[in-house]
Amino acid sequence: NGDAPGALRALEALEGERPDDWRVVWYRGLAALVTGGHEDAALAFDAIYDAFPGETAPKLALGLCAEVLGQLDNAAEYYRLVWSTDPSHVSAAFGLARVQLAGGDRTGAVRTLESVPESSVHCTAARVAAVRARLRRRTAGAGDVVFLDDLTAAARQVEALDVYGLDPARREQLSAEVLGCALDWVLSGGRGSVPPAAGGRTLLGSALDERGLRFGLERSYRTLARLARDGEERIDLVERANRYRPRTWV
Repeated sequence: NGDAPGALRALEALEGERPDDWRVVWYRGLAALVTGGHEDAALAFDAIYDAFPGETAPKLALGLCAEVLGQLDNAAEYYRLVWSTDPSHVSAAFGLARVQLAGGDRTGAVRTLESVPESSVHCTAARVAAVRARLRRRTAGAGDVVFLDDLTAAARQVEALDVYGLDPARREQLSAEVLGCALDWVLSGGRGSVPPAAGGRTLLGSALDERGLRFGLERSYRTLARLARDGEERIDLVERANRYRPRTWV
């Protein structure tokens, strides 16, 4: 409820009543996280880890503390330890992927997210995150052929998400993100790096050139406009569709 001082007072009272109760230390760690005392939180969770080395929760907590403190190698070690021993803790996979992305390991992050099993209720979210990981912070024009491979893989993943029950609005939004990145890439001159064998290649049903991608983006934004529940949002999406539409005679 946002009452951190009240929580700390309650913990002080409990510590006087139960000086040897590990839960006081655990909740002190949580309170420190909430109030920005990340180093104090790490000390609290480290004490819990020493007391219960086989438990998953302190490892995840230490991974999060290391992540927010910028200790990416330590964070990856804790997250990987949890994910490799118990795949039911999908939050460890998301944490590991975040750390890998922050460290520049895009391939590793995608591999981690795609390792979430289909039996998990978080499988769809992980596949969506994998698509975005392929596109995140890409510099248009740099590593053209590699980016083309990632664009193609991202498009295939979006198409496959229909099987996982992704709702139409989120699927179309994801399609627009892929097509938008592809258009940026083409406008930066990336099309010139496409191997000859790639001629006629399409991306989510759109030709891999400026005109085709603009039509694809227009289609995606018009679909999103039809699915929008809010009038202002619908108008904004239609305007976006019009901005992307290439010039035609009609």
